[in-house]
Amino acid sequence: LSGVLARIQGVTTYPTQANFVLARVPDANGWFVALRAAGILVKNLHGTHPLLAQCLRITVGTPAENDRLLAAVSSWS
Repeated sequence: LSGVLARIQGVTTYPTQANFVLARVPDANGWFVALRAAGILVKNLHGTHPLLAQCLRITVGTPAENDRLLAAVSSWS
């Protein structure tokens, strides 16, 4: 999941050992709203701390859930 997200233009992912991916995206608020409208829930961390500007926390889901997320965001790039 992290590797595929990192290949999207403007997205940076950070190494993790956890069950989530921390991703810096071009417009965290916009991505959050669009994903929520598509029924995909992520945590918007933008505004919680200066180091987390434009960041989303994306929990690793089932393969089908991950594919759905990737299909949604890949269509935006």
